[in-house]
Amino acid sequence: MFFKAKFSKYYYIKIKNSTAPLYWLLLHGFMGTHKEFLNVATQLPGTIIIPDLLGHGQSDVNNDTKYFSIEQQADDLVALSKQITTQKVNIWGYSMGGRLALALALRYPEIVNHLYLESSTAGIKSPAARQARITNDHNLALRLQTATSLTDFVDFWENLPLFHSQKDLSFETQAFVRNQRLQQSGIGLAKSLCGMGTGKMPNYWNQLPFLQSTTTLFAGELDTKFSNITRDMQLLIPNSKRVVIPGVGHNVHLENPNAILTTILQRKYL
Repeated sequence: MFFKAKFSKYYYIKIKNSTAPLYWLLLHGFMGTHKEFLNVATQLPGTIIIPDLLGHGQSDVNNDTKYFSIEQQADDLVALSKQITTQKVNIWGYSMGGRLALALALRYPEIVNHLYLESSTAGIKSPAARQARITNDHNLALRLQTATSLTDFVDFWENLPLFHSQKDLSFETQAFVRNQRLQQSGIGLAKSLCGMGTGKMPNYWNQLPFLQSTTTLFAGELDTKFSNITRDMQLLIPNSKRVVIPGVGHNVHLENPNAILTTILQRKYL
């Protein structure tokens, strides 16, 4: 299905697993699509909404980069949510999608029931480090815009240390992830990096003490960087819990879906 927001068009799917009065909004990571969450979405009670974020999958890839900002996409997804339900929603975001989920929860606390942040961050504190990240993302974007195919970039991306633990996954799972990345638009990915990369997002660290949503932060034991980041975030978020899943890396729901689902279902969506 498609949703026409103020400036952009989003593709999304809606899964109704049960008549439970629960709604979920699942937000994928960079180079992912709605398909990224299909291995866990069918296990959640209620109605699940999974969009392709801008620059990814079947959502818009050619809009002006300013419409790719994390604030604008948060506004767009709130409009999508309100079109489907007037109830509060549980929001689960992974990596890039987690950054977007955090922005949404800070901007629209009234629509969030429970916030689940998987391998995510609240931004970059240092202005100099932010500018360096912006420069790096722009260089990656240029690489994507000038590439004759995505193969070389995907080879580079999947060999980042961040994803090293995924090499232990089954051949079928690795092939699924790689195929999802290869089907993206280089132009769309470039605009995503320039519009809502970590350097471009606001520094939300100072706002974390004012986050109203009950929050669960997930990290993989093997992902030292985001394990430390989520530890620091949890210390600042008032009503929060941090869960480190043993033996997995950055993409927890891909590497051990049962572990993350068990934790979420035990919390009874509160």
